[in-house]
Amino acid sequence: MKTTNKLLKSIAIIALLLGSNQLVAQTNTSPTQTVCAGSLAEPYLITPPTPGSTYQWILSAGGTLNNGATTDNVTVDWGVTPGTYTITVTETDVNGCQGAPVTVDVTVIPLPTATIATSQTACLGSVIPDLSAIGANVRWYDDAALTSQVGVGNNFATGQTAVGFYTYYVTESLNGCEGPSVLVTLEIYAIPSAPSAVSHTACLGSLIPDLTATGITLTWYSDAGLTVAVGNGAIFATGQTTAGIYTYYVSETDVNGCESAGTPVILEIYALPTSPVAANEAACEGSAIPDLTATGSSVVWYSDAALTTVVGNGSSFATGQTTAGIYTYYTTQTDANGCESNAATVTLEIYALPIAPLAINEVACEGGVIPDLTATGSNLTWYSDAGLTSVVGNGSNFSTGETLAGVYTYYVTEINVNGCESAGTLVTLTINSFTTIPLVSNQTACFGTSIPDLTATGVGISFTWYSDVALTAVVANNSPFATGQTAVGTYTYYVTESQNGCQSPAATVTLTIYATPTTGPISHW
Repeated sequence: MKTTNKLLKSIAIIALLLGSNQLVAQTNTSPTQTVCAGSLAEPYLITPPTPGSTYQWILSAGGTLNNGATTDNVTVDWGVTPGTYTITVTETDVNGCQGAPVTVDVTVIPLPTATIATSQTACLGSVIPDLSAIGANVRWYDDAALTSQVGVGNNFATGQTAVGFYTYYVTESLNGCEGPSVLVTLEIYAIPSAPSAVSHTACLGSLIPDLTATGITLTWYSDAGLTVAVGNGAIFATGQTTAGIYTYYVSETDVNGCESAGTPVILEIYALPTSPVAANEAACEGSAIPDLTATGSSVVWYSDAALTTVVGNGSSFATGQTTAGIYTYYTTQTDANGCESNAATVTLEIYALPIAPLAINEVACEGGVIPDLTATGSNLTWYSDAGLTSVVGNGSNFSTGETLAGVYTYYVTEINVNGCESAGTLVTLTINSFTTIPLVSNQTACFGTSIPDLTATGVGISFTWYSDVALTAVVANNSPFATGQTAVGTYTYYVTESQNGCQSPAATVTLTIYATPTTGPISHW
């Protein structure tokens, strides 16, 4: 317990004793007791006292007896030297008889050492740090008498936010004894006034002035939040060379390390007139080549980036280029003050035409499968006319839809990634007509005689003989056709003729080999 609290406790007990014949009983009657070193006015009394008796108190060492040594109660101011000391009291009653001494052993417990604590400082508006101390059972007070406790624990958030010097006292306790207090301070500094500074202006391309400010320990920032430092000192070279309004903020830091608010400082570099608005142009070789155009005043066209070779004036510029290539020009405008803008780069790209695609002519027979026309290339377009005005198909394959005999002419082009279309490649589809069937005659023969060949005639140049109506089993080509049959029976064949790769429908031909008659024996009647 704190010595101050002990003193207050002792005063209260004495007041009660003086105001009443009733003695206050001490709650601890153990023959061995403890007390914190340095405790003042610790009370000791006889419970209950004997009326008319006197008492003799003796303290072996370690402290000082108070209140007189002959009453039934005394107080002791204990010293700071730890150890075990003896309080002895001897009673003498009204008859003069002396009783046996009564003894209490009191152990003086050493106080803990003063806690280690660190004072703190902060600038107004910044994060206010907690106060901290190292120790056990730490208590915080805002008065030196330790009567007003404001916090417990190793860390103490003061809650202070205003400028000022704040004093606190911190203790630690061990074995119920509170050690000496340590003074701890928190000082919140006022921030300095923002420095004075002068804004500047300049023209693009001229000497750009430095920014200046008046104050001590000046810092320049590029943002109002003062997070990006860009310079220090009274003079700040911005390094800016391009047109624009540049805002900086300069602050002053005082001897306490507190930084002022930022003073905004402006550097304005006046812009030259903007570059003309111009559009790049592109065209396919052989088509109309567009002029280059720009929007602005007093427009001038150059053929070089250094702007030394003038090739035209005015908003429109005819380049005169006709062959494939990329042509670069530079255009500026001049304002009323005679200031010429930076150049806008403008290109004219004349794309080369793609090579005409490769395509294959096709031939088919009327009534047969009509093949698609095919070509090799990308983004193919099929036309029905040489002028390439009538689109009939797209892609590598083109189904003409033609079925009748005739020669059909188409044109196919390729379009490259630039949208340029090649010349057309001529492609033909020829459908040949051949619908007549061969002329044939059925043949007969007698068994054992010479078997005649089958023959076919027609307009075709070749004949094919089949043994089945489905025309899958070829048995001979051309005419005549020796069947090779010798046995009695009827043999059916199918023959087609071909011309221009087209095969006619089949004619049916039969070969019949008759059996010879069987003549019976000659009988005689």
